[in-house]
Amino acid sequence: MAETEKSVEETAAVDAADGVGEVDVSVDRAAISRMNVSEVREHVAGAPPEPGDSLWQELSADPRKGVREICTRLLRERAAAAWEASHRAAMRSSEEELWAGGARLVAGVDEAGRGPLAGPVTAAAVILPRDLSIRGIEDSKKLTPEKREELYGLITREAIAFGVSSVSETIIDEINILRATQRAMREAVAGLGEPPDHVLIDGDVVPSLGFPQTAIHGGDETSTVIAAASIIAKVTRDRLLLKYDERYPGYGFAQHKGYGTPEHLAALTRLGPCEIHRRSFRTVLDADGGFSEHYLRFRSELLDAGTSKELETIALGIAREKEELASFELSKLRSLYKRCYVRAKAGMSRAR
Repeated sequence: MAETEKSVEETAAVDAADGVGEVDVSVDRAAISRMNVSEVREHVAGAPPEPGDSLWQELSADPRKGVREICTRLLRERAAAAWEASHRAAMRSSEEELWAGGARLVAGVDEAGRGPLAGPVTAAAVILPRDLSIRGIEDSKKLTPEKREELYGLITREAIAFGVSSVSETIIDEINILRATQRAMREAVAGLGEPPDHVLIDGDVVPSLGFPQTAIHGGDETSTVIAAASIIAKVTRDRLLLKYDERYPGYGFAQHKGYGTPEHLAALTRLGPCEIHRRSFRTVLDADGGFSEHYLRFRSELLDAGTSKELETIALGIAREKEELASFELSKLRSLYKRCYVRAKAGMSRAR
């Protein structure tokens, strides 16, 4: 009997010790009506009450407007936190599916600078740890420059691996923007150091990537790892355009980053293209006086040629005068020659 009584006493002591915090909270709850609004705000800041518990009921029933506004704010914060958790889970769904299928390292790839009139196109590839939790990783276009810089530091510090590649405006003019973008993406993946098991790409499939891949249109809005890549690519390219702004004053590269804004178009008309402008882009080409006479002459000759022999003769002329042609003009003529040659060999009508 004595042992039983002792056991009961010990259990009561433990229960009392465990309930100390609860007693304090209940005392605090009873004191809510005696606190001013600032004290209430401070009181709930550390451990916000759950809707439905007694403290919440007391707060929501308080006649003071300031206290009820605290309840409203807490509800908004809870809703925002719930949305954030749901959104982050959705943003990782593509990676989760690949991890569940056995992939260990999942890379995301995105580009920045496909549409501008000047500067390179930049691509980034990123592999993030499975347990990484960085709030705010979104499509880079939705973020402020300050937020992008902050996230750039966090991502590059915490990533398992990341690679970046920029393909210059000269190469863009030679091979076209699509192929230049694909080249930048391939080089970014190759620069990871850690070979990925699978690659998630924003947009379309990249030929000859060398790894299993999945293309996701709008991937920077639906995949965390692609969004992380978009941030790395955007910050890298923006930093480069800031340097170009110092080297080529008057165009406003620091503001528009090479995109065709009204200010940029006005400067292009006033100053003409500079070294980093993409001369294969029609707007820049027109500002530079259009295609050269040599290009237009050779283009006309290729289109008028009816036999493969005639085409070969024209090709020799292009080779002799290639120094008079811009690199993108020469590239265009080579592509046109190939098309015309195939048609001539097949006995098809002229390419016009």
